[in-house]
Amino acid sequence: MKTRKLLATVALAALVGMPVMAIAQDYHQAPQLDALVKEGKLPPVEKRLPENPRVEDMVERVGVYGGYQTGGLVGGNDRNALAKLTGYEPLMAWDREWSGKIIPNVATSYKASDDATTFTFELRKGMKWSNGMDFTAEDIAFMVNDVLPDDKLFPAKPAWMLVGGKLPVATVNSPTSVTIKFSGPNGLFLMNVAGVFGTQLTLMSKQYCGQFMPKFNPDAEKLAKDAGDASWIEHLTNKCGLEIEQVQRWRNPDMPVLGPWKIKDPYVSGATQVTFERNPYYWKVDPAGNQLPYLDGARYSVNSDVQTVLLAAIAGKINYQERHIGVNQNRPVLNEGADKGGYELIDRITGQGADTSFSFNMTHKDPEMRKIFGNKDFRVAMSIAIDRKSVIDAIYLGLTQPKQVAPNENTLYANDRLAHQYLDYDPDKANKLLDSIGLDKKDADGFRLRPDGKRLTFTVITPAALSNWGDVAELVIRYWQAVGVDARFQSMDRTRFYEVKNNNDHDVALWTGEGYGVDALLDPRLYMPVSIESNYAVAWGKAYLKMQGGEEPPEPVKKQWDLYNQIKGTTDQTKQTALFQQILDIAADQFYTIAISTPPAGFAVKAKNLHNVMNNAPTSWVYPSPAPSNTEQWFIQN
Repeated sequence: MKTRKLLATVALAALVGMPVMAIAQDYHQAPQLDALVKEGKLPPVEKRLPENPRVEDMVERVGVYGGYQTGGLVGGNDRNALAKLTGYEPLMAWDREWSGKIIPNVATSYKASDDATTFTFELRKGMKWSNGMDFTAEDIAFMVNDVLPDDKLFPAKPAWMLVGGKLPVATVNSPTSVTIKFSGPNGLFLMNVAGVFGTQLTLMSKQYCGQFMPKFNPDAEKLAKDAGDASWIEHLTNKCGLEIEQVQRWRNPDMPVLGPWKIKDPYVSGATQVTFERNPYYWKVDPAGNQLPYLDGARYSVNSDVQTVLLAAIAGKINYQERHIGVNQNRPVLNEGADKGGYELIDRITGQGADTSFSFNMTHKDPEMRKIFGNKDFRVAMSIAIDRKSVIDAIYLGLTQPKQVAPNENTLYANDRLAHQYLDYDPDKANKLLDSIGLDKKDADGFRLRPDGKRLTFTVITPAALSNWGDVAELVIRYWQAVGVDARFQSMDRTRFYEVKNNNDHDVALWTGEGYGVDALLDPRLYMPVSIESNYAVAWGKAYLKMQGGEEPPEPVKKQWDLYNQIKGTTDQTKQTALFQQILDIAADQFYTIAISTPPAGFAVKAKNLHNVMNNAPTSWVYPSPAPSNTEQWFIQN
């Protein structure tokens, strides 16, 4: 992942279109689709494909049709596992290797104005949604002009779509051409379009989802009531899923999609299996003219815990799984069972600034806890109280290095101070710092007292599905207890975790160490509070998004916001890099989060008979692996 090359490529591509033409040839389809065509239940493949389908290069070779991808979900809200399989179809896409190229996808080309205010996308003529409806520029304009601006649907607007607090306006030039115009420069727009956030623009069919909005259907409220929903807003959400991370988008089999598979058995409460079936109108082909995908669909078991998924993988019941089980602690047992289970472990490039991050809630609702957590000396004390070498030996088998959350050293955004400060194990100094900030008194059990006389107690929360994080937390809180802090740990269902921390009701949240390289620039949540995922200051993140519950931040945060707005206001790579380094310098000064180590080398379990699966694929939320590595060309052959 070469960030310098990425930014340079984007800058160049903004000036010229990047069309991809399909080769003139006959097209072929899966055998079951042949049968449906013969029965008159489906148009011929030539009528279902656009005039210029996207032609994919193969990871290994042209594949064969048939079979299912199998995997495991954990809990009732493991929604992004599904988004990472079949939910990545943005207008323009990252290339498979995340090498720096932004390539045609839903759009065949784009043009950007020199001042980065206007972006025109040319779409594929004849492209269709999974239900056979035409996909046109009207669908993009529907999201930009009708869905996102509606405060009832989006009280908090996507930050990447805002310039000066204003959303853009989309103009339909023709059924296959749409222009998105901002009120000022949006220098990061094209990279965001290619990333996971860009899938928001292609999420909804106007023809289908518009029927649930009063703006387009005066009976929308009646439809909602007849369906048992409280309002048209709830009904629209249940039918279409408003945002890319909402689980509702995987609950309606009738919702049209652009992905290679469509939901069949939905991810509803109590489901034990979620299944997908082939999208007969999918708009990509292989070099031989075979309509993708090769696989008939996907089948995901819904499990209560990670251990069940691990055992299924060892038993050979899963043919691809990285999520939940691709951690170093599982390597030995997975390697041991590989021959019998018919699988192998393939490498993944982990796109994180650190493996984990502990975020003390500096906008805590308890004023006393807010004061303590907001004191940098307290956070420094908590950091140097941790013996990282012991944690790394126990959890990561000694294979990682101590590190705070910071962009990787081989990227444009490397910041040595941010990465390496407050890593040395020094419990004596930690005790002195805690004493110096008014936490010098202790109770009969040896735990420190707050200035108001109450015991200093806090709980670290993390989703139960992420088992190795729980192991990390259990070790870390012992070091905090050793310096007199009554730290506790609680794992919880992922849905509950989000409810607690999004409502600003948490003490300390344990989550990933996002921000490897270019993803740090596009999603700087751990380097400044810009979203509700900035768990160290959710209320400040809400203020940035102008959400209810937002609170005015201190001056250093305001300075970061101003610098980020300057980044979005220029397309000059050198200026963007220099401005982001200033943001990172402030992040180093403020020391928002505490991390343990570099991320361990990632891996996935892959069945030996599953082909066209890329080895050494990047993993990141901005690059939502494995989908950008083209899951639609996976195939099964012994």
